[in-house]
Amino acid sequence: MSISILHVAYVPALLQTRQVMLEKNGYTVISALGNDEAIALASSAHFDLAVVSSSAPPAVRSEMVRWLKQHIPDVHIVALLAFEHVRLLDVDCAVLSDSRDWLAAIADCVKQP
Repeated sequence: MSISILHVAYVPALLQTRQVMLEKNGYTVISALGNDEAIALASSAHFDLAVVSSSAPPAVRSEMVRWLKQHIPDVHIVALLAFEHVRLLDVDCAVLSDSRDWLAAIADCVKQP
């Protein structure tokens, strides 16, 4: 059975690119452009993992992480980071978005209990 991912992006081109990459790695992907769309989708669809992209200010991304932790606490969250020194609290995994390791980090996060 395929792992389903809620992919929260903030730039349309990155949403499409990352969705294709995730799907090529065997994931079922539900993509949302921005927090409002992500919250609407998360409220009506099941997913196993959330990926929060790096293309929004940390406060916007932190708001999404807080919402996910409050409303769907069992879901692991992967944060893609634009810069190594910028961190998000309460995520289960974090990886630089321009790194080739971000797909590996997602695979590792999926394996966590």
